[in-house]
Amino acid sequence: MEFTFKKDQEKDITIVKLSGNLLAEVESKDFLARMTDKINEGEVNFIFDLSDMQFINISGLGMLLTCLTKARKAGGEVILAEINKQLQDLLAMTKLSSIFTTSSSMKEAMQQFQTSA
Repeated sequence: MEFTFKKDQEKDITIVKLSGNLLAEVESKDFLARMTDKINEGEVNFIFDLSDMQFINISGLGMLLTCLTKARKAGGEVILAEINKQLQDLLAMTKLSSIFTTSSSMKEAMQQFQTSA
């Protein structure tokens, strides 16, 4: 899994671009450390751009849930954008679709933050 963080200063949202496969806890340790650093620096609103994710298993879903929990505890939110059918099915199967905020596009995710602000 590869990832980048890009801060949108104007909207006070951090765009997190994830690509590849998210399969094991080992793959997510660096990412979780960076997320924790970002939250500690005051960045609490995130859009996860998942358009380049190929596959996420239950361990990867656990990492996303950890990120969501950390952001919400800090008073923020995580929106999952451009999720593929496999992740939609996984969220539905685990009943986590009611926990996560999702959007079909990055534009829609940005609008969701503007609406809730």
